[in-house]
Amino acid sequence: MKRLSIPAVLLVLAACQSAPPRYSYQPPPPPPSAPMQPYKGPQAQQQRVRPPVPSYGGGSAGPLSAKNVGAYMDGLERDLRHYLRGIPVARPGDVVVLNLKSDDMFERSSLSDDGRDLLRNLSAALRHYDHTAVQVTGFTDTRGTPDKNLEASQKRADAVAAELRADGVDAHRLTATGMGRSHLKVATGDGVSEARNRRIEIRIVPKPG
Repeated sequence: MKRLSIPAVLLVLAACQSAPPRYSYQPPPPPPSAPMQPYKGPQAQQQRVRPPVPSYGGGSAGPLSAKNVGAYMDGLERDLRHYLRGIPVARPGDVVVLNLKSDDMFERSSLSDDGRDLLRNLSAALRHYDHTAVQVTGFTDTRGTPDKNLEASQKRADAVAAELRADGVDAHRLTATGMGRSHLKVATGDGVSEARNRRIEIRIVPKPG
């Protein structure tokens, strides 16, 4: 075997060092930046979607007699659970009871948009199940004086009844009562802010005949 001379070895090593690498890493190009969008304000970003209104074709659920009270109120309860999702619906006997949070229904002393939408759907069901009486009762927590609480609860009950009446529920079927701080849902001491006590209760009572 022939030996390579020292100059030849040096030339070979130099050629190896100067040859470009066979594989080289190229970082990917940065993604194109999204174009800036003009700011349109919170109202444009949070468009409010109104819930669908139940459609009964403008007709009544039919006559109500003592024999079919249970089935009649079953239909009302079923419809309210479907169209008023998220609202507690109770059924003590043949009475249907809704428990509405005042904080969700009102903005200060006026009905909120969400409150109006809920009552709009409720009134559609009440117009269909028209052989019923509707008792609206307002309650407060223990903040403020008893007289002020009684006045505030009556105003809110009146506002709910007026909205139902404006949506086509017969005024003769409606009563509105303010109970103030009596009949607390959650027992508290005086001067306590408790959202569960600030509520509107709607009792729907069958009226055969």
